[in-house]
Amino acid sequence: MKTPYSYDYTPPAPILLVGLAAPEQAPQVSLQPALIDTGADGTFVPTALLERLQVPVIYATNVRSHLGQDVRRVPVHRVDILLDSVRVPGVEVVSDDWGDEIILGRNALNKLELFLDGPHQITRLE
Repeated sequence: MKTPYSYDYTPPAPILLVGLAAPEQAPQVSLQPALIDTGADGTFVPTALLERLQVPVIYATNVRSHLGQDVRRVPVHRVDILLDSVRVPGVEVVSDDWGDEIILGRNALNKLELFLDGPHQITRLE
């Protein structure tokens, strides 16, 4: 699976198109662009998408901004992430009521084999 970088960001950023599902259920959220963020510890999903999935909160945790400020308590859910023919089961995701995009952090990325081809601005999922 090859996905071109998104020009919605400056400079262009690597993304993947992902679907979401409650664990072991059929996909319930159709393909959405997800920003690949190798510097993020966790994966963030907009609260509205998690509400559509109706997945329960499994626990709450504290997150802080990349600048170390704005510590806040957030709910964590478990979802399956679908990428083309690959299903990544049971990924813990933070419910994000501030943002409107999916951010794939290292907890999900470490389960994938992907290649970021910066010169050609293509993300390739192996």
